[in-house]
Amino acid sequence: MNAMNEHDEIQRLLSLAAADALDSREDQRVAAHVRSCSACAEELRQWQEMGAALRRLPTPQAAPSLVTRTIAMAQTAFTEECERRFERKLLALGVVFSWVLVALSWPLAQLFASGWMSLLGVGFAQKWENFAAFTALCWLAGSAAAIFLSRYRQRERRLA
Repeated sequence: MNAMNEHDEIQRLLSLAAADALDSREDQRVAAHVRSCSACAEELRQWQEMGAALRRLPTPQAAPSLVTRTIAMAQTAFTEECERRFERKLLALGVVFSWVLVALSWPLAQLFASGWMSLLGVGFAQKWENFAAFTALCWLAGSAAAIFLSRYRQRERRLA
């Protein structure tokens, strides 16, 4: 019964042996078996002939227009991804720069308008909080508009 299982196992490996797809241990098992089993040796020979015939067939080549279109599509996708990354970095830089500019503009405006004492006065803190709240609301509105425009642009690209 064990010999029959070994025979069945070897038969399943014959096509892989003909394609040189076995590891060395399995290859040695197949070689030992086909030396003593003429049926498996014949089947291995047939698999090897079939593999040799398949290797002689011409390799199908993609049409040049397909290759050209595929390369163009890949380049377009790569370029778009690079542009998106650049736009995200530019947007982040713009946001940071704008917030720094906003944070510095109010104290500088107070300094130039009223001098050093206006920065130290009691009313400055309240004015600064009001200015910061107003600026935050403006930024939220601008961010919402940017998100809506971005989604609209993505939808247009998908439809195009």
